[in-house]
Amino acid sequence: ERIDQLFDEVQSALVPFIAKIRESPTKPSLAPLSGHFPVEAQKEASRTIVNSIGFDESHGRIDVSVHPFTMSLFSADVRITSRFTDEEWFQGLMGTIHEGGHAMYEQNLKDSDLSLDSALSMGVHESQSLFWERHIGKSREVSDCINPSLPKSTCVSTLLHDGCIYDTEDIMCRFTITKFYKWARPILMEAFDKDGQEFTYSAEELYAAVNAVDFNNLIRVEADELTYPLHVILRYNIERDVVAGDLDVADIPARWNKDMKEFLDIDVPDDTRGCLQDIHWSFLAIGYFPTYLLGAMMAAQLAHYCKHDLPDMDAMVERGEFDEIRNWLTSKVHIHGKRYKSLDELMIAEVGEPLNSKYFIDNLSEKYSDLYNVE
Repeated sequence: ERIDQLFDEVQSALVPFIAKIRESPTKPSLAPLSGHFPVEAQKEASRTIVNSIGFDESHGRIDVSVHPFTMSLFSADVRITSRFTDEEWFQGLMGTIHEGGHAMYEQNLKDSDLSLDSALSMGVHESQSLFWERHIGKSREVSDCINPSLPKSTCVSTLLHDGCIYDTEDIMCRFTITKFYKWARPILMEAFDKDGQEFTYSAEELYAAVNAVDFNNLIRVEADELTYPLHVILRYNIERDVVAGDLDVADIPARWNKDMKEFLDIDVPDDTRGCLQDIHWSFLAIGYFPTYLLGAMMAAQLAHYCKHDLPDMDAMVERGEFDEIRNWLTSKVHIHGKRYKSLDELMIAEVGEPLNSKYFIDNLSEKYSDLYNVE
């Protein structure tokens, strides 16, 4: 009932909102993600960034794999992987930051062999990776700063003191505080400003590209931040009804296709790109899908309270000083292990209220209303 309540709130908000976004004439360009980006340079830049936000490589490893993952043998040996392609750079970096969030949870649990000192749940675990990926790595402030060079002659932006940019092409003379710029810019410039290639996109173009919505995407693992929750809810609803005896296994494909059309206005051409695309059900991982969305909701709520408790948080990010942010997460989540009985109990004790979908919905609504210029 608790998951039904939370997911119903998200579904009710996002289905009509995505339909509105789909009709917007504003379509972000994906051009800033394309080019040639040497994999070794990406790996080194990602290593520098994930170590800076708090991954302790002296008690772990960073490697490459087909699919990013985190493996914890114990708190002093936590290993992460990511994947890279030389045709696009952002997914490799975000994969590293995402897995770094998982790893920092494991590295900051109490050092004991007790079950009590292990992660509370998969949902809580996912919140830690998504906190760093979405609320640090894909936020407007970070995207403003992660752009490794200013626009060249095609843009009239001028860099001013303290990392601020006035864009005189904007009729309102929009003022953007570049929180992450001075720290991340030299790292990525060193990695990618080689062989005559430079990034020439503005910060706004970069931010739009990494957050753009693919309205025709069928695949959960390739979904954008806005449509991903509905991929999870679709699967959860099917699982719930099968377990309750309200849906026959033979009827899953038809139900899947119906819900994809209703939720995202997408026609599913075949079961390979429909109900057979994930590995979870094939090895009976029933009930796993909800952890992804519960973690995303928790991350948004934690980000809200972190900014409340650390009023200087944006300035910390600009300076590349992540210790207090990581320590806040450790004090609120990591150090407690399984001392609380549930995610809700942890949230009540540490931030004063149970998991609340409001913060998640508000964050998506504000981000994408601005990005697609809708009200």
